[in-house]
Amino acid sequence: MKPSPNEKAVNPLCLKCLRNCKQPAANLLLECPRYFPLPFKVEKHRFDQMGLFGEDE
Repeated sequence: MKPSPNEKAVNPLCLKCLRNCKQPAANLLLECPRYFPLPFKVEKHRFDQMGLFGEDE
């Protein structure tokens, strides 16, 4: 498995993309032909299962 790049060293356009081909922050990107945006805005993905009836007592 490929290690994930450091978020501070990745181009801001690449941070908003789902693909793994992240470019360094030193590269100036105006647009990317492989750009595939995230489907929704979330700061951090959570993988918790949602409860159906609220909290159990």
